[in-house]
Amino acid sequence: MKITFIYPKFDKFLETYPELAAFPQIAATWAYTMPPAMGIPILINTMPPDVQWRVVDQNIEPIDFEDNCDLVAISFFTPQAAYAYNIGDEFLRRNKTVIMGGMHPSVIPEDAAPHCTSLCVGEGDKVFPRMLEDFRAGDLKPIYRTNEPPHPESIVQPRAGVFDVESKYDWHASLISVSRGCPFGCDWCCVPLYQGTRTRLRPMEDVVNEIRRLSGKEFYIADDMVMLNRPRITRYMMELCERIKDFDVRMFLSCSPAMNADPKFLDAVAEAGAASMYTVFASDPFSARFYSRHPGIRRRTMDLVKMLEDRGIRFFGSFGLGFDCTFEDQFDLVLEFCHEADVKTAEFFIATPFPATPLWRRMEREGRLIEPRDWRRFNCANVVFRPKHVTEDQLREGFIHCWKEFFLGRDQEESLLSFRQKASNILKSREYSQKVKQAVAFGLNKTDGELAAWKGEPRCPNP
Repeated sequence: MKITFIYPKFDKFLETYPELAAFPQIAATWAYTMPPAMGIPILINTMPPDVQWRVVDQNIEPIDFEDNCDLVAISFFTPQAAYAYNIGDEFLRRNKTVIMGGMHPSVIPEDAAPHCTSLCVGEGDKVFPRMLEDFRAGDLKPIYRTNEPPHPESIVQPRAGVFDVESKYDWHASLISVSRGCPFGCDWCCVPLYQGTRTRLRPMEDVVNEIRRLSGKEFYIADDMVMLNRPRITRYMMELCERIKDFDVRMFLSCSPAMNADPKFLDAVAEAGAASMYTVFASDPFSARFYSRHPGIRRRTMDLVKMLEDRGIRFFGSFGLGFDCTFEDQFDLVLEFCHEADVKTAEFFIATPFPATPLWRRMEREGRLIEPRDWRRFNCANVVFRPKHVTEDQLREGFIHCWKEFFLGRDQEESLLSFRQKASNILKSREYSQKVKQAVAFGLNKTDGELAAWKGEPRCPNP
């Protein structure tokens, strides 16, 4: 049996706003080509050894619709859905068997079902092998659901080396999954819908052995949960950090600003090789109080930035704009905070109600969704709903303003110290359009003063 796995295209920030690519500091932030998420490597590790497979990443390579494979398996998130549907439709027209799965089809299966032969709803660790067996037996069913999420010891780790192709990708940090599920139910997050509300921590020995094999390399723990201040999680992470501190690795982590800021905990994380903390300000209760200028929360967050940076962990702030908990001053508030806290690395995104989340349901109920099925716009760079406290134009313009104001005059090497990338990488990338590359070339030939004078221009430069 031959299977072709496809990771569909999604529209990048710079493709949505090519004028931002003229700022080398901004372009450099997105100047690395990352491999697909870990869904496909997990599925590959569930397959019998006699199955032949290959992976096609539509972001950097064309799809061969005359592929002689037996099965086409497409895994995707919401911003990729429109491309995934087109791919599925093209293969169905050629009488190919198409399987779809991943976050988006799991939370809104009725939307994805017409574009495939069979649908996997939920985690695929146990379901995907059943689908392959049924296909071989000529009994593939239209939909498969996860009856019970895999227990911690049954969680399949991603197959190593799937994306270790130097000619394809710029950033080769391995992805490590430590937990699944989340009980917190933040209104814009799909994880509780997809993985359930019970936190399942993988067996410690499995995770340690997985990281041991990465000596001298980088890895990214893809679970926000591991940094939250909960006794069980803290005990787990403290033990993990103690076990891996001599492995010579660089660890990338993510969480919200509500993360565990206990100095002993942060010491342990730093000693284990933490290099960067991706910190997302969205609509969780902590972030909501940050956006309302709660003095205690603002002070605590400024202290968090310093505590991380003092330990050699880069604070990477990701600031959501347009949530109902943000107000007219949100753009100034974020930029002021970045200045006062001396935030060196940041990004900005537009609040996006993903399907079936509480935020989506509320927007739907209140009639605030705009073009609810134009999935390509759900990449956190477009306004896809009517904001509560600002107009759509104000949100869009404020988003662009934050990007330009934060990065203008900023030292590119200092800002991207953890990632070692540069804007010129885009010029040789297969991921970006000629329009973006023209903007990058324009920006690389301009001084900061010239860019400052140009920054208000709404159009993309054409050198």
